[in-house]
Amino acid sequence: DNGSVSEIYQNTTAQGSDTTVPTANILCTLILLITFLFGLVVNVLYLWILGLKMSKSVNTAMIFHLILVNLVFTMTMPLLSVYMLTFPQWILGDFMCKLVNSLLSLCIYTTVFFLTVISLDRYTLVFHPVWYRGHMNHRYASVTCILLWGFAASSPYFAFRQIRLLDDNETTICYNDYSLTGKWDNEQKAIVQMKWLLFSFRLVLCFLLPFSVITVCYLKIALKMKKGNLVKSSKPYKIIFIAVTSFFLSFIPYHLWYGMSIEEGIFRETTLNGLKLLATCLACFHYCFTPVLYLFIAENFKKTLRKSILSLIESVFSEAFNSWNKGFDENRSGTNDKSQEDTT
Repeated sequence: DNGSVSEIYQNTTAQGSDTTVPTANILCTLILLITFLFGLVVNVLYLWILGLKMSKSVNTAMIFHLILVNLVFTMTMPLLSVYMLTFPQWILGDFMCKLVNSLLSLCIYTTVFFLTVISLDRYTLVFHPVWYRGHMNHRYASVTCILLWGFAASSPYFAFRQIRLLDDNETTICYNDYSLTGKWDNEQKAIVQMKWLLFSFRLVLCFLLPFSVITVCYLKIALKMKKGNLVKSSKPYKIIFIAVTSFFLSFIPYHLWYGMSIEEGIFRETTLNGLKLLATCLACFHYCFTPVLYLFIAENFKKTLRKSILSLIESVFSEAFNSWNKGFDENRSGTNDKSQEDTT
């Protein structure tokens, strides 16, 4: 939620002075609460299995942190539900205004960073397997993930986020204060320019650049696999493909809403509010339901569904990660045998 202090809020307040909560907001609140309960259980189970039940590897470390982001986002949903019912009023105070929105920004940044690093990791494994085997390990991957958390947390959204009482002296909103003096009227033009600058920076850093890197990496990997038949199982790629596709499709409405809400009076209030609700629900879907899609990667899903949910999740990741090691070990041993034959 990184919108502007604009007529959108004031018009919403004026039209909604009867304190009636719109049906769309109520529906979105119910979706958030149901998603929260479901996502909490699923993501905790995944973290427990990846962290305690499975052997430590580069793959488990990166997927563990990726799902940890899902859990952090999930924990903000009850607070988002309150905001949906009171929109545009913010009733949770200044600190929670800063904390909740900073966590949301943190989740967006870390998710895209992890997905990008995972794609680079896969690319290195395919095209430089000898170097990869000699340098990459679980500890190195964990340190990399922690550094990515720190880099994402360096975002200044906590400092910018503020609460403000509107001119009606009744409505308190949570917004990004980019003014230097706190006097909005005198700095309105500079504030709009700052918002466009930050929007452009965020769009490039969190969407266009990562999407380009990920696309190039996996296209080259796919061509290499098709040409050399390096990995017999495509299961690990399906897991990453689901995560990447879900993230980018889920956050397209968010970036659209962000850009459309910067300039005042260009788009209708109902359009912006509807797009905001859609962006919120899709983001929640990504962080809570995407892990469930991983289960459908398991072979003979109907058969494995009869197993316990914990065994099913563990088998999915075990099969996916082991296929990497098996496929590349076979390819590597085949290369060594060929070189020995040439020598003799």
